[in-house]
Amino acid sequence: WDPRGRIWYFNASRRLVRRTPALKQFKDFLEEHTEMGHIVRQEAVSMLPPLLLDVQADHKVLDMCAAPGSKTTQLLEDLVFTGPKDGAAGHKDDNSGVVVANDA
Repeated sequence: WDPRGRIWYFNASRRLVRRTPALKQFKDFLEEHTEMGHIVRQEAVSMLPPLLLDVQADHKVLDMCAAPGSKTTQLLEDLVFTGPKDGAAGHKDDNSGVVVANDA
């Protein structure tokens, strides 16, 4: 459901993933890549605002509900990196955009 191909959904509780021996390798993968910052886990509903805003490299964004910061991180990625919809992944040429984040 993500045209950028960056959102994955796995329908299992944390408890199930922790306690199922067949999912140990998956659990280890999640923990390792979360620790390195490659993966950010959040609820699907929290991923929608950045997706629907379709932020471009020259946009100015005011995020007034920034805590804990996962949506803000998605917005920053949209400002800087190209994705599948733009062709080959890489940096965008126009980095004049900005995100101002606040937790009011």
